[in-house]
Amino acid sequence: MTIKVIDIIVERKGMILLTKRGDFWILPGGEIGPGEDEMECLEEVVAKEMNDRIDCVFHKLENTITGPSPVRAGDVEVSIYVGDISSEKMSDVKDCNAHWFSRESLPAIRLSNITKDILKYYFSEGKGK
Repeated sequence: MTIKVIDIIVERKGMILLTKRGDFWILPGGEIGPGEDEMECLEEVVAKEMNDRIDCVFHKLENTITGPSPVRAGDVEVSIYVGDISSEKMSDVKDCNAHWFSRESLPAIRLSNITKDILKYYFSEGKGK
């Protein structure tokens, strides 16, 4: 059974915010709980993973991406939002498991396959320019 997941792409000055889960760097995101809507899920994820809050959501990408989960057995179907967090400065992201990466550095880090697919879609759609 495919698990429904919500991710958020936070991009500033050509840098993408990623979080470390196990051996992989992934986009901030989480599984949608029973009775939870997508925005509630995103708010909870950003609060828990980065001790922050969502400042704004610019848009939701049209397509979902399905693939193997980097953190659990089975596939995930990911809905992707593009937005920003409330930390004004990039250096304000204090969680040691959250870091900013330049687009150029992405091929050199260990991204999960689903994260690679999401970022490829994001960049190819012209939404990540």
